[in-house]
Amino acid sequence: MLLVLAMFETRVIPEARPLRLLRRATVVLVIAFLCIGAISSYRAWVQVQYLELRSSESTLHSGSVVETVVVNSARTTIAVRLELIQGAHAETLDMLELRGNELAFFDPRAKSATQQVVLNANHLAGFQPGEALLRATATGRPQWGRTPPPVVREMKVQITHNKLLSHIPRRGCNILLALKPLIHPNL
Repeated sequence: MLLVLAMFETRVIPEARPLRLLRRATVVLVIAFLCIGAISSYRAWVQVQYLELRSSESTLHSGSVVETVVVNSARTTIAVRLELIQGAHAETLDMLELRGNELAFFDPRAKSATQQVVLNANHLAGFQPGEALLRATATGRPQWGRTPPPVVREMKVQITHNKLLSHIPRRGCNILLALKPLIHPNL
């Protein structure tokens, strides 16, 4: 048995130097692609890395600002939908599509975007004063036959219809203070 092992330990014909270099370069290249593939696989699995929903106020009226911040893995395009929901009535305030990188498999850089909506009377026209729900939903695209679950952020808000001040442009406090006695004496 020892004789058989000793016989095959050394090669009879030594391998040429260019072939050794080619084999080593191939091994290094395969390992590099496996590392890049592992990172890219994770990015295909977790497409939405961060989603935040913010509002300038907890009470929504004309002039309120609603903002979403999203970070994706840039492997593919994701869609962010911003909705205002009250009971059975729901309205989409804005849609955002954040595209992925051009060479998504090789490019691991994340992309981010901010979506801001300034509410006006048209946005709030179909809603009654009272409690409502702001919802931001980020949805990825299918990768490897799997669509990732959507990432959802929600915020409870109050809706008010301030009809007296809704037609005045919001340029600063001084304008509102100067016009306050003219609009309604009890304000």
